[in-house]
Amino acid sequence: MRTTPYPFRSSGLRRQAGFTLIEALIVMTIMTVLVSVALPSFSDFTREQRIRAASFDLVSDLMLARSEAIKRSGTVSLNLRGTGGEQGWSVRVDSGLHAGVVIRSRDALGNAIALDGASSLVFDRNGRLSGGGTALMAINDQARAITRRCVLVDLSGMAQSRVGACA
Repeated sequence: MRTTPYPFRSSGLRRQAGFTLIEALIVMTIMTVLVSVALPSFSDFTREQRIRAASFDLVSDLMLARSEAIKRSGTVSLNLRGTGGEQGWSVRVDSGLHAGVVIRSRDALGNAIALDGASSLVFDRNGRLSGGGTALMAINDQARAITRRCVLVDLSGMAQSRVGACA
């Protein structure tokens, strides 16, 4: 009786392993088509997320400025840097013992994103906007010339972010 080192193989037959060149080219062509279809929508998705993050950061810093104005019983302002806030913004104490102190500073929003609205919002010691009234700040996608988000500061000084253009 003769034993073979590979008892599961029949004598003389070899199994082919791997892919053929044609199979690999077909898979690469399909992947190329799928990536070319998905890439533009992914670009829009990342742009939309950057605008959404900028609006929530702005709302967060407006709430910080309001709460600091109430806490310090003085005025605190949010000031945009650059024209349209393309260089970011900062929250600064305007009155009292710590006048001029920057509480928080944000970096630039990035390419093709800008803020339209007041270049400075000042909160009084009651947490309301100085001078009364409301304020609107639009976060725009300059590459598409569309307003994507609107940040509204109401009469009580509370800020909120909304989808769409400012009315």
